[in-house]
Amino acid sequence: MNNRLLKDTHRWLGLIAGVQLLLWTVSGLYFTLIPIETIRGNHLLVDQPDPALLLNTNLISPSDLVQQHAALASLTIHDIRLTQRLDRLVYVAEDAAFDGHTGESLAPLSKEEAIHIVRARTRLEPISAMKLEETAPDHEFRGGPLPVWQVQTDVENARFYVEPMSGRIRAVRTDAWRWFDFLWSLHIMDYETRDNFNHLLIQFLSVLGLLTVLSGLALFVTTEIRKRTRIRSKN
Repeated sequence: MNNRLLKDTHRWLGLIAGVQLLLWTVSGLYFTLIPIETIRGNHLLVDQPDPALLLNTNLISPSDLVQQHAALASLTIHDIRLTQRLDRLVYVAEDAAFDGHTGESLAPLSKEEAIHIVRARTRLEPISAMKLEETAPDHEFRGGPLPVWQVQTDVENARFYVEPMSGRIRAVRTDAWRWFDFLWSLHIMDYETRDNFNHLLIQFLSVLGLLTVLSGLALFVTTEIRKRTRIRSKN
């Protein structure tokens, strides 16, 4: 391949793949600069006592709970989780919650209770809450179990997603996470679900990026060879 053709090839490859190479670099830089704990919003949460520390002899056993509720007969004790919901211990199994002391079935959290949980777990002041029954494929809580309470605060534009049965905060979404999510979509070139990086578009651009680098190296080598050949011929 002559030098002129190599230059043109490298130039066109760089033009086509260069923008995506820049996006990969910028997004990768953001991923490395911002701690993952900040992205996940862990810094906004305060520690909660482990339910195991609150155990007492008045708790009903998981096996007794299964016997008490026929709908749980197909479950094992490993499918039943003990957690803290507001000021009580509860057992959570599938999409149901039960009082840890009586085994009584519990209703889902109300809006006020979801707000109280976020206030207690974050020390922030919620400003609104809404129950999500469904979400779009590109929603910031995509892929999570529904329904869920979305509680908005005014610190870092943070939203907390609270399970209505267990009271568990499933996810925290801040502006730092939203930037991460946006850059991640550019990084993997999946602009809808933002989860798939095994598709033809990213594979095609990756090959172009590799060819751009290889053609640049080839151009450097051939240029150096030509330069040294001219020097020898002059001598």
